[in-house]
Amino acid sequence: MGKRMALVTLLSAGLGLQQAPPLRASETRLSADGFVTLMERLADAWSRQDTERGIECFTEDAVYMQPPDEQLFRGRAELRKYFGALKAGTTMKFQHLAFDERAQRGFGEFTFGSVGAAKADHGVTVIEVREGRIASWREYFIEGPAAFPDFIAQDGKRWKWTIENYP
Repeated sequence: MGKRMALVTLLSAGLGLQQAPPLRASETRLSADGFVTLMERLADAWSRQDTERGIECFTEDAVYMQPPDEQLFRGRAELRKYFGALKAGTTMKFQHLAFDERAQRGFGEFTFGSVGAAKADHGVTVIEVREGRIASWREYFIEGPAAFPDFIAQDGKRWKWTIENYP
């Protein structure tokens, strides 16, 4: 728990991401710590617009999607083009990560946006891992205030649904 919690705390605190070592071919099943390292590597690659380093985190036949029909990219060739379009100043940060080692499935709550922007996308991704890499990525997100604490704040908002206006 120590190393993983320290890293999740580091990510949650908004401190900079550290450079992670390259993936090893012999790494076939990830531990919870290995999952955090993989997600840290991906977030760092996207935040640096390092397309090749980001692609390395995915299997050759990976599927990246936003259901039900928003976006779909299959395989590294399509992902390379998609990730290659990221503009300088793009940032990716995981707020929370969890991983089921037995199922090789993880979850991450993320913020994706641009440095200095007033708004960002906040969401959750469900990740299936195979041979130490992302084989499936499903994301669900919504735009909101760029700062995560403002995004999840309860006060000072006009909620669409509360007990006062629920049918």
